[in-house]
Amino acid sequence: MPKATELERTKLYSSTTLCNSVSFASSRKINIAVSNGVSSCPEAGGTPLCFPVDWLLVNCNITTYLTGSALIPLGLTWWQAFICIIIGNLIATVAVIVNSLPGSYYHIGFPVFSRAVWGMWGSQFVIWNRIFLSLAWVGGECIYVILLSWDPRLESHIPNSMPIGTGMTTAQFVSYIVFSVISLPVIWIRPHRLEMFFRFACSITLVFFVVLLIWALATMGSSGFGDTITSGSALSNTGGPDSVAWLMIYGIVSTIGSIAAGILNQNDYSRFATQPKHAIVGQAISFPFYSISSSLIGILVTAATQERFGGEAIWNPPTLFAQLLAQDETAGTRAACFFAGLCLVISQIGVNVPGNALAGGFDLAATFPKYLNIRRGAYITAIFSVVVNPWRLVNTATIFLTVLSSYSVFLAPMTGLMISSYLVVNKSKVNVNDLYRGDSGSIYWFSYGCNWRAPVAWLVGVVPCMPGFIAAVDTSVTVNEGAIELYSMSYIYGLLSSGLVYALLHRYFPARSLDAFVRDSPSARELQQMHESKWDVTLAETPEILEVLSGHGVKSGESAVPFKRVHRRYQRRPTASANFPRATPVRRPTSSRTLDSIIIDAMPNDSRKSSQRRKSKVLSEFGQARESRSRKNRPCDACRKRKTACVITSTPPCLFCKGRGIECKSSASESFASASPASASAPAPQDVAQDGPSSHLESPRITLKDSVPSPRNDTLEIFRVPHMQTLEDNENGTAHSMGPAAEQDTHFLASFRSDVLSGPNQIDAEFIQVYEGSGYPWDPPVHFCLLQDEFTTQDNKAREEASGAIEELVEPHGPTLVRLYFRHIHPVLPVLSKCRFLRQYSDDKTKLPASLRGAVYALASVFGKTEPSLQGRFRFQQHALADLATDSLQRELDSPNLAKLQASLLLLHMTPNKTDSIAHPRTWTSTAQAVATAQMIGLHQDAGKWNLPAWEKRLRRKLWWATYVADVWSAVCHGNPPHIYPASFNTSHVSMEDLRAEESVPGDLRVLVDPDNVEFDVATGARFLELVKSGAQAYASRVTEDRGDEPRASSLAPGRTAKLVDTAAAMSYDASTSYYAHLALLYRALMNTATKVAKAMPSSSLHLWFGTALSDFASFTDFMGELTPEDLQGFWGCHARSQLILCGNFIVYLFVLATELGDVMSAFNLLEGFHDTLQRLNRQANSISELLLLPVTLRIDSFFTQAADRLRGGPAAIGTAAATSTLGATSNTI
Repeated sequence: MPKATELERTKLYSSTTLCNSVSFASSRKINIAVSNGVSSCPEAGGTPLCFPVDWLLVNCNITTYLTGSALIPLGLTWWQAFICIIIGNLIATVAVIVNSLPGSYYHIGFPVFSRAVWGMWGSQFVIWNRIFLSLAWVGGECIYVILLSWDPRLESHIPNSMPIGTGMTTAQFVSYIVFSVISLPVIWIRPHRLEMFFRFACSITLVFFVVLLIWALATMGSSGFGDTITSGSALSNTGGPDSVAWLMIYGIVSTIGSIAAGILNQNDYSRFATQPKHAIVGQAISFPFYSISSSLIGILVTAATQERFGGEAIWNPPTLFAQLLAQDETAGTRAACFFAGLCLVISQIGVNVPGNALAGGFDLAATFPKYLNIRRGAYITAIFSVVVNPWRLVNTATIFLTVLSSYSVFLAPMTGLMISSYLVVNKSKVNVNDLYRGDSGSIYWFSYGCNWRAPVAWLVGVVPCMPGFIAAVDTSVTVNEGAIELYSMSYIYGLLSSGLVYALLHRYFPARSLDAFVRDSPSARELQQMHESKWDVTLAETPEILEVLSGHGVKSGESAVPFKRVHRRYQRRPTASANFPRATPVRRPTSSRTLDSIIIDAMPNDSRKSSQRRKSKVLSEFGQARESRSRKNRPCDACRKRKTACVITSTPPCLFCKGRGIECKSSASESFASASPASASAPAPQDVAQDGPSSHLESPRITLKDSVPSPRNDTLEIFRVPHMQTLEDNENGTAHSMGPAAEQDTHFLASFRSDVLSGPNQIDAEFIQVYEGSGYPWDPPVHFCLLQDEFTTQDNKAREEASGAIEELVEPHGPTLVRLYFRHIHPVLPVLSKCRFLRQYSDDKTKLPASLRGAVYALASVFGKTEPSLQGRFRFQQHALADLATDSLQRELDSPNLAKLQASLLLLHMTPNKTDSIAHPRTWTSTAQAVATAQMIGLHQDAGKWNLPAWEKRLRRKLWWATYVADVWSAVCHGNPPHIYPASFNTSHVSMEDLRAEESVPGDLRVLVDPDNVEFDVATGARFLELVKSGAQAYASRVTEDRGDEPRASSLAPGRTAKLVDTAAAMSYDASTSYYAHLALLYRALMNTATKVAKAMPSSSLHLWFGTALSDFASFTDFMGELTPEDLQGFWGCHARSQLILCGNFIVYLFVLATELGDVMSAFNLLEGFHDTLQRLNRQANSISELLLLPVTLRIDSFFTQAADRLRGGPAAIGTAAATSTLGATSNTI
């Protein structure tokens, strides 16, 4: 199994549960569908270079070595065997690539996609077959070689008491046990921590095979190769199962069979590819190359060493080295055999642990999610591996090939079903949500959770091959030659026949719900294009079109674009997302022409001219034409100099110039011409061709109101295209949100357009309508007030000085600090739009707010010691930059926008003072400022239907939820009610696509980031989604605890704690603290109220939930116990300290409230383990990790000194002495 799969799997298991929207409330049967680690995971960084390294580990080992060498004893010549190896590996490569497509596109593993083929319950059959294949462990003979190198008389020193039928001696069995025991500690280690070991194993394996070949060729002497290569074949070319032709077919199938298990569950590997082409290209060359090379080495080594052992062809490497020791017991030979055995041991552990133990653990965890996690499943796999007698698999070539062929008999039809299901039946369309839904509402439920077509088709592929299989296993059974020949090509037959029958059964006995989804939904390739935003969409098209084409369109039945009638150039085409089978009506252009050209062509010539003048007519409250004005686009020189509106009634001069008797001219645009009287007097559509505030949109903005008649004809009535707005890129302008209680009614503004005009020394403002509303009172129009930025000379000077001071401090290390920021902080707190920030920083960094630059520099400066180029070069400390950034922010918030909100959020996470043992009050007040900024710019309103660019909508959603998380945890840390509550916002949930936007860095900006940070990391997005989820749950738990609402508290628990506790151990460290803090709040709410009376009352909520809380929270101490000093040196965020305090106090809470002696001991063990962990980490802590651990250490140390005495006093002493004092201290601290 490729190591990237296993190394990344644990890191992403819990976080990827948010990669797909799964409704846990649909059915209680959902437990069969959702388990820890099987959720869809979009992208995990599997690059094309990752897969060659993976296949090196898989294909360069004893098993592949034996494949080539085991064909020759059957009667084939070496070149015939080599041809079998080549053809078999090419066929296997095709099967590997084709069967990996579901994982490459939808990022789902083998157990999950099996549900689409066999049904939700039927998939258990396939999973159990794969579990049994994980039980074959080979490696005992490698230890045997090491022991022989220590003691060549090993067999005489360990008397043999094993029966002859076992195929092994007592010494060899001891070697097998030793190898298994050595492997067990490796299984305990988290897979992502084994990454360096697997890389080391790959290197050792590659070097070993090359050195082995060189040694064999260099020492074979004058006798040359043995008859393994030199002899010819005495068999006839054709004529029956024993002919060369059929033996070669048998050899090809056996070669495929050696990797049949890997082909079957290939989606477990490919699901972590960043792009589908990475899995395809990365495996197309590396897989056959390593496999063919390893098999060829086996043939050459066997032939080169044959003569030195009296003509005997020894094809098993451990046996080869044992024979070598039997001939030569000198120190040099013993040393060489020791290192050879050591290399083989490392190689086999590198294969067995990920390919067998962890793969079996993954499948068992998917089968029994309530009882098993991956580690437990891996140990069960290791324990039961003894029952299959794996030592017998490599004794002879006949047994070895029989094993490989038998695998293909059962696995090939399963592979054929998966390929046929994906390519033919589902047409590359998968409803990912329904793969996690364990009731009849899933389209993959079929009949009672089983797709009867799959077992029928599987039997068609298996049953005809069974006579030959039985004869191959038991030579006493005689069958006809046809059965043996069919068995010889069992893999090819099984794959093709089962796939064909499966497709035919679905054709003539269709599953209606599945067919409806396949008929109306886009394919995997189309979804990939949508997610990469590669549709040919023009800027003039509305945001709704962009949203629909990216898979986030409007609901079924609604028009994607508010056209009154469908133009003949547009066609209605159904589409659907991967998760929602209903078709969504979409109108998209059928030609490459822009929407602007279509509109202009549909207009008469005079209409074209008037629209191209880019002037606007503004309606008064009486519906008549009011004076037109050019405003900022073409004001006269006098109005431009005064920065006032240039109002023209009909023809120049404007009102200002006319009143003062001066010449009214505009040097800015010589092409400016006044409107004709006829056009001025006629009612004009609102905002026709008026330049918008966005500086990067060049298309004209055209909006027509239904209530305004066309002055010429109805051509333009066809198109009601809202102009594209932007609330962010308004130079010298700030957009303020205007809610229903603002200075003017929103419905009034939508019906009667008006602006605020300036006086001689005033600033004008413009009301921007970003959403016209639906006409219902509950769905009003949305307006923003675009106010020109005007600041005093002193303010402008202070801003420039602060910006200069920040850049002067960091010069010339600014770009390096930016790189450090995106290396350490952004993966944990992705509040910046990576590409947007880097583009602005590269073009002109002074255009970025000084507060934002200062915050980025300040956070990154903490990690300057990790950058060799920065060591000893800083002329400042973090607080110097933070002070400058904070001062700048106070002035910049006079004109708030997204960038200044980003600065507000980042400045919350500055390194605290060493003397702070609780959350500083400034964190609370600064959070309030960030919330107010977010509300000021309207992030609390859902922008899904607004006329804004897609990037701006996504960034607004992301920043709102980042603000929400900061507010919730700040409220929890300080014991205050949050500023944001459910009724105060309607912003839709942030999604992985929102986090993915603007994260892939183009080539010209990659110099500012590390290569690992160029592309979007799905783990970063999943962690952020987990933080949002934990924040929402923490808010619900806290409110429930404050209100003492026991029924509401109980509703939070079912189906949540049991599922989430197991995931926390695999969660990333920053998200884990949030998770456990939420868990502590949840159980405090469930056990509310914690009083002496409740403690003494067996029926209280405290007693009801105490055992569950004690059991679930044990995983927190396990999580802390596995932390290393290196883990604590990363970026944890400002709330991690308070979250650790909350968790530590909850352990104290459990200890004090325990009544039964067993509970007291369990709680004390948790407290003791947590205390020991803190002591260990503090002894190795640096300045960063010391600040993280200090507050919770102080609290645990102060209580732990009393814990032993209280434990000696028993439960009664605890109840009388500790309940009041400790609980009071705990609540006050929290």
